[in-house]
Amino acid sequence: MKPTKKKVIILIILAVAVFLGFYFFGKPKATPLQFATVQRQDIKATVSASGTLSGKDSANLRFRSSGRLAYINVKSGDRVTKGQVIAGLDTQDLNIALQQAQNTYRDKQAIAEKAEDEVKDHSKDESFTQKVTRTTAQAARDSAFDSVKAAQRAFQDAVITSPINGVITQAIEVPNQVVSSADLIAQVVDDSETYFDAEIDESDIAGVSVGQEAEVGLNTYPDKIFTGKVAEIKPSAKTTSSNATVIIVRILMDKADIKNIPGLNGQGTITVAKAPNALSIPIESIQNDNTVAISGPKGITKLPITLGIKSDIDAEVKSGLSEGQQIILNPPAEK
Repeated sequence: MKPTKKKVIILIILAVAVFLGFYFFGKPKATPLQFATVQRQDIKATVSASGTLSGKDSANLRFRSSGRLAYINVKSGDRVTKGQVIAGLDTQDLNIALQQAQNTYRDKQAIAEKAEDEVKDHSKDESFTQKVTRTTAQAARDSAFDSVKAAQRAFQDAVITSPINGVITQAIEVPNQVVSSADLIAQVVDDSETYFDAEIDESDIAGVSVGQEAEVGLNTYPDKIFTGKVAEIKPSAKTTSSNATVIIVRILMDKADIKNIPGLNGQGTITVAKAPNALSIPIESIQNDNTVAISGPKGITKLPITLGIKSDIDAEVKSGLSEGQQIILNPPAEK
């Protein structure tokens, strides 16, 4: 059956509509070029890392041996001085041990003196048996004396004193409990200076040096940025929970209205290099071969450039471009 004239007209209209639709809507539109101006500005290369607030120094205080905690003289927030007594163990058992050690020493001393008297004035004709008896007695006396000194040292170890001036940040609260050498009795922090201990990745540490300027942002103070300088680079590395290797860099913070609470989290940023009033371009405009694209009478061309330091968004241009020159941010892909 032949198509009617009406059907033919409809098919022609549909074909024209499809053609026009493809022509106007199906063709991919060219992305308009975006430009940036080569300009002068200050550029800083930085290294950033997370870290925690700390004091100038700190000490975790523990007893050398187990025992019953007789007293604790401090609580969190107390200020202490170097040498101040912090806590002590019950010494009743230590007294008994010292008395026994002293009794043993007196006994061994008497035996040694008797052996020495028996060979007095006989140094040239002392028999081997007498020599053995004498030296055995003297050795036993010396060992007993060492036991006395160890018992006396135990009394010293039964008392904890602060090794530094500072503030108590942690302290055990309940006396009369049995504690071991693993139990933290108190922590003291020297807060005369405030530091931020940043964990710098090993790949960035080469550019960090003592004296460089730094900024610190703390989670506790979201609207403030604190300034400081790199004071110390710890001469050892550590592995984080994510298996990254980091080095602790201590930033001495400038005096500021800040609560020095060790352990507060934050972010430190160290300026490792800076170029004032440098010729600069956006990093996104730089191609992998260190070239940039420009538009000229002959179309889009590539210019080789020499780069200096880089910030997170801009790069210093040492040569290849001039101030005010226009560069293309999104050059079309090469065919």
